[in-house]
Amino acid sequence: MENKDEEIETLDFEADEKVSNQIDEMLDFIDLSETTDSSKEDEKELEKLLESTDKSDVKVEIDASREKLDEYKPSIKDFNIKSAKTRKIVKKAMLYVIIVMLLGFEFFINKTGEVLNNLKVYASNNQPIRIVQNNKYGYIDYTGNKIVNPKYSYGENFIKGYAIVKDSSNLPLIIDKGGKEVVPTGTYFSIYRAGNDIIAAKATKNGLKYGILDADLREKTKFTYDMISYQKDVYTYTSGNSVGLINLDGKQIYEYKLTDSDDKIIEVSSSSVTNYEYQRYGVVKVNSSSLIVNLTDGTVVSSATLNEITPEVNNVFYETTSTGGKRYIYVQDNKVLLESDDYDSLTIDSVETGILKALTKNHTYEYISTKTMEQIEGGLREENTYYGDTIFAYVTHNYRKNQDEIVLVRNGEVFKTLTGDYELVKPFKNGAAVVMFSDGTYGYINEDGNLISDERFIEASEFDSYGEAIAKTTNGYGVINTDGKIIINFENNEIKMANGNVKKMSASSDNVFYAVRKDNRYAIYNSKGKRVNDTYYDDIVFNDLYPLFKASTDANDLIITSNNLAEINITSFNAEYEAYENYIIVKNEYYNYKGKLIYVDNTNSKDSGD
Repeated sequence: MENKDEEIETLDFEADEKVSNQIDEMLDFIDLSETTDSSKEDEKELEKLLESTDKSDVKVEIDASREKLDEYKPSIKDFNIKSAKTRKIVKKAMLYVIIVMLLGFEFFINKTGEVLNNLKVYASNNQPIRIVQNNKYGYIDYTGNKIVNPKYSYGENFIKGYAIVKDSSNLPLIIDKGGKEVVPTGTYFSIYRAGNDIIAAKATKNGLKYGILDADLREKTKFTYDMISYQKDVYTYTSGNSVGLINLDGKQIYEYKLTDSDDKIIEVSSSSVTNYEYQRYGVVKVNSSSLIVNLTDGTVVSSATLNEITPEVNNVFYETTSTGGKRYIYVQDNKVLLESDDYDSLTIDSVETGILKALTKNHTYEYISTKTMEQIEGGLREENTYYGDTIFAYVTHNYRKNQDEIVLVRNGEVFKTLTGDYELVKPFKNGAAVVMFSDGTYGYINEDGNLISDERFIEASEFDSYGEAIAKTTNGYGVINTDGKIIINFENNEIKMANGNVKKMSASSDNVFYAVRKDNRYAIYNSKGKRVNDTYYDDIVFNDLYPLFKASTDANDLIITSNNLAEINITSFNAEYEAYENYIIVKNEYYNYKGKLIYVDNTNSKDSGD
């Protein structure tokens, strides 16, 4: 690998004049007025070709108002068509339709009126990899080829195909995946990341103004604001004598008019949520006055107060009263559903359950339905309640029948009552709950209250987010899914599984999901429960975020990628490494997920993460 500092080297995606001339020549020979039988047959053949084309990976975007970036424009040679007749058909079709295909490519279209202007092709979904050399930042591709030799005084990791960098004068600019400077220095006074968006400032006729760019560098807002700040899931702004909020769509949703004596300061602290689909609310504070606001549409749901309001989880808030006490507030559907000084704490672990858990001053619990705002059942004890991700369950005794009953609640309403030769021992998670039978064995019930399998287990773990659980019979450990299907037979001494979220992220059925130990050695199995090689390992540890694992054999210690079993040698099983979406760092060595060494950082200035 080259380590010396060089002149900047870029992959040129700009469509130069030569390419444009080639396209013109390609189209010149076609007589558009031709209406012969032969041309009609050609069109029919083309229709068949397009109908057989897989369009699932193609992104089409039409926006006549968008300011165009430089892009690669393909010629007919790029399609590698051997048949002269087919080439003629494709050339004609380029006047009317979007040619969809080329596996792993993304097509974008800018169209004015009915005329096809441009066809953009990006070669890969893999983002360039940031490297540092002599305190300068550059980028390589997934194979280790230089996209930009280290030249910039700063460079961020690529996000959605673009990266903010700074030149030798510390001025900001933006480059694309080919290393082209698509937003040159001087375009904006300042640029910084806000999630996938970018907050930028530029000189206008009204002075320096701020605006927001989306992930594709289009203006999400006009550059009319004196200041914009990102507050995780909402923007705050100042403009003239106003402060307010801008939502993630770029819409101004809340405004507060200031007086001459007011400070131009607005603060937002939002409630964290356990499910990204939940509506999020936050405390907006302007000049010591606080209120609760919907961070998507700007609806104000509480009265302004000079008291401090503190956000908690899932849109629970508490207001600190003048006497030092707490007034708890729960917000849902743009309404304050509960406001009370009577509790020492208030939580809702899952909005879908519709059950608030309140600790009273007497240190007892109340379980309150968000539908009726009444207790779902009086006198419930904490040890008889099971808070799941979508279902709240509790156990009560039916004295008339002299038997315990398991009551299931969703959205604040009882929807089923269960009785059987079992008791609930673990809550509903990812579609199933663990029950224990009268003989001390375990089983699983689904959210309809039905046993998912007739198998009895002596150990039963909760299901992961992928819908699988490790359980144990008298014969050994195995893996079962929420449909009751056995993935790994119950005949093993131990099983380790990849994280459920990593399994969901891994598209290939060949990816390694399980490490199965018989005797003292592990074998690895794919998502279908099939063994993938003949190798035995002394130990295996799955990465919690990415599809790879560490493995130890008698000969060496390795990092192995889950999708293709590419091996990366490490000095010991306890060696540290860093994993990212498309590369892995071991000490100062960068590897891709095919196990190829793509870069060696021989400096002491490596900054591998943001």
